[in-house]
Amino acid sequence: MLQNIVFQDNIYQIARSIDTLHEGLLLDLAGEYFFEKSVDDMLFFDSTIQKIHRQLTDNQRIAGFLTIMQNLLSCDHRFIELLDRIISLKGSMSDRFIPLLPKINALRETHHALARSIADTIVKNDPSGDSDDIVSRNELSELLNF
Repeated sequence: MLQNIVFQDNIYQIARSIDTLHEGLLLDLAGEYFFEKSVDDMLFFDSTIQKIHRQLTDNQRIAGFLTIMQNLLSCDHRFIELLDRIISLKGSMSDRFIPLLPKINALRETHHALARSIADTIVKNDPSGDSDDIVSRNELSELLNF
């Protein structure tokens, strides 16, 4: 049986890892050491966020479902910001990402669609029915550093 703590802990770890990679891309890192790891991490974030989303979609009755979905949405937004950073081609390894830009752009589009799907699920399952609440909860999550 899937438990809240598993989702929350996993989402938290992914969010922290995304933040770490994002911060690393701001540094003057040697591509020969970090490029492949960065690409592997991106692919891991992509597949794991999607897997968690599928598991949550299949188990909407778990306690704290809305909170977990909101945290997943926040995590997905962080991933999109990371992809945007890479697409901007700013940083010490930017030239190494050029051949991967089509794949990275596709990942970005996939996660924009996923974020819309998560937001729709939140609105549909929110008993208050107030879609404006989604933004304020996400902002609160960011302010509290999730």
